[in-house]
Amino acid sequence: MMNNFDRNLRLGYGFSLFILLVVGLVSWLALSGLLRSNRAVAHSGEVMQKLEQLLSTMKDAETGQRGFLLTGHAKFLEPYNGAYKQAGDLGGQLQALTADNQVQQANLVAIRGILQQRLDILQLLIEKKQQGHIIAPADLDAGKAAMDSFRAAIAKAEQAERVVLKERSSSLERYSSLAPAFIVFALLVALCIAIYSYRSLIRDYHDKEKLRHDLVQSEEETLALNEEIMAANEEVMATNEELADINETLELRVAERTRALQASEQEAQALNEELTAINEEMVATNEELHAANDELRRAEEHSAKLAAIVESSDDAIIGKDLDGLVTAWNRGAEAIFGYKEADMVGYSILKLIPQQLHHEEPGILSRLRNGEKIDHYETVRQTADGRQINVSLTISPIRDKAGQVIGVSKIARDITEQKRDEQRKNDFIGMASHELKTPLTSLTALIQVMQLKYKGHSDPFLLQALGKANQQARKMSSLINGFLNVSRLESGKLEISKTGFELAALIEEQLEEMRLTVSSHQFHFEINSGLTVSADRDKIGSVISNLLSNAVKYSPKGKNVIIRAEKQEDMIQVSVQDEGMGVHKQDLPRIFDRYYRAGTEHTKHISGFGVGLYICAEIIERHDGRIWADSEKGVGSTFHFSLPVS
Repeated sequence: MMNNFDRNLRLGYGFSLFILLVVGLVSWLALSGLLRSNRAVAHSGEVMQKLEQLLSTMKDAETGQRGFLLTGHAKFLEPYNGAYKQAGDLGGQLQALTADNQVQQANLVAIRGILQQRLDILQLLIEKKQQGHIIAPADLDAGKAAMDSFRAAIAKAEQAERVVLKERSSSLERYSSLAPAFIVFALLVALCIAIYSYRSLIRDYHDKEKLRHDLVQSEEETLALNEEIMAANEEVMATNEELADINETLELRVAERTRALQASEQEAQALNEELTAINEEMVATNEELHAANDELRRAEEHSAKLAAIVESSDDAIIGKDLDGLVTAWNRGAEAIFGYKEADMVGYSILKLIPQQLHHEEPGILSRLRNGEKIDHYETVRQTADGRQINVSLTISPIRDKAGQVIGVSKIARDITEQKRDEQRKNDFIGMASHELKTPLTSLTALIQVMQLKYKGHSDPFLLQALGKANQQARKMSSLINGFLNVSRLESGKLEISKTGFELAALIEEQLEEMRLTVSSHQFHFEINSGLTVSADRDKIGSVISNLLSNAVKYSPKGKNVIIRAEKQEDMIQVSVQDEGMGVHKQDLPRIFDRYYRAGTEHTKHISGFGVGLYICAEIIERHDGRIWADSEKGVGSTFHFSLPVS
């Protein structure tokens, strides 16, 4: 059965919830009416505002018309010109706002009629003024009468709206006064009920707590009595257990003494075995120490040899950390750069780098942190006396036992004299090529004149000899031009002058020149139209000519030479394919090196110095392009180069 406490608790909470629901519902109804009345009051205010705006608009129009009639200036008509549209808009808004008020709808019909009449009179007077007619007093009286009627209609509508506003304000005040009073009354009732319920619950709770306390006290007394009985039983059992323990103890002592005697014998034997094992471990440890000492001695000898090599090296061998601070400096570095070890160790490596090349060091350190090795990096460094020298750098990362990069080892070789020798050589090649080109040009012209003169000669040997002489002169001219281009490249005098041109037209020109001099091969051209590039037309022409000449030179007579051009993303790729002897795979990475020629039985009988492809590669690289080759021995080769799209 439900006790008084639970019943009172449920009744109290149930009645409180009911009162809260009633209060909430009535409050919602009161607030809804209050908000409705408030919106109605605001609505009436907006209607009256629109009526005032409509009257103001007509006043502005009348003022503008009066200014025009007095002065004849059109600028006074600006308020009037916008009055038609503004008055119409305001009338429409008032029509929508008073749609639920039949009285106001009738007033608006009258206002619109008077408004249209007044606007017509205003327009009539303006037209008379514009046409030069005299404005009669009767016209002005008619306008004034219409305006008075309009004001009266507006006043009537405003009066009607004031009546509505008064009713709505009364309703708003009624709701405003009743709602708070009712809410306060409901809250007081709810508070009284809550207090009554709370007092009832507290009274029942105290009664229940008193009963629970009496019950707990009774249970504690019963528990204490049970514990006394159990304690007496435990004392009896403990006495019995003590007697049994005494018997067991006597038996155990005899057994323990027997086991102790046996254990002492086993411990002595185990101790002997442990001593033997320790002796063996000490012997092994001594052997390991001897081996470690030997390795340490060999490592020290190796380190001494390395240190001697570093100190005696003519190259500069420099150690530095990953922040660019010098940690090691050999005698070769002193000889090349002029700084003593004390002047550099602990200082930044930037002391050796010219100001304009300081940007190199962060890039080098970044590559080394990633574990990359740098071989034969040619650059310029600065000595203690301010001279700038050419050096070749080989830089390697130094790692710890865990494989982490902890420092840098740098070998610097002074190549200043080597660079000067190369410059002298290039100057000599350029001078010699120029000197050879002049007599060769004269010789070629003389041979061509003789070919024309003896074209119909009866002796075929003479014509063949002149043809071979002309062919050899062209080869010699090509070789001399190659040497000149190499000289210009290495001296930095090869200028690239970029212009936009159609690649297909340039390839067609080069093919026409090849067809005039080469009849032993078939040339095929595959190209997509509209391939425009921004490049040096002459230089790209020489690249195409060189690749076509190589395709003819290194393939048997009667074979096909195919040239293709196509667009691939933002690059245009040109390919020259032959059906010749091909290139060994091991030679492919070096065929674009200066003076390199693949050494085979076939190529040794073909003239050339290995500068053509080198020049092609340099020209393409200076156009921000790429050149490469695919080849299969005995099948043929395809040479590709790519240029950025114009």
